[in-house]
Amino acid sequence: MEIAKLQEKLLQQNEWLFLKLKEQKDLVVDAAQTEHDYRIAVAKKMLELRAEGTPVTIIADITKGEKLIAKLKLDRDIAKGMSDACNQAIMAIRASMSGLQSLISRDKEAMKLL
Repeated sequence: MEIAKLQEKLLQQNEWLFLKLKEQKDLVVDAAQTEHDYRIAVAKKMLELRAEGTPVTIIADITKGEKLIAKLKLDRDIAKGMSDACNQAIMAIRASMSGLQSLISRDKEAMKLL
């Protein structure tokens, strides 16, 4: 492939990388916020149950079964999954960029030999 086309692809990959890095920042903030909301809700529910005299041995199970808490946990897990998927995409883009850089270097070396 021509060096110019490889360089064009590399620039495109670079743009994608910057977009994914911005997206990653937003996803990390969202994941942290959902974790925060989940933990606060769990703590509040556990304190409520304890104040009501619920046996300590079953508080965790009752708390996990609460509809709002289960939804917050789902939101937390989804946010973490989205953040992890974005990290994987960033690593794939970086690997692709590395390959393109190697091809560009190889082609430049081949041109020197001509």
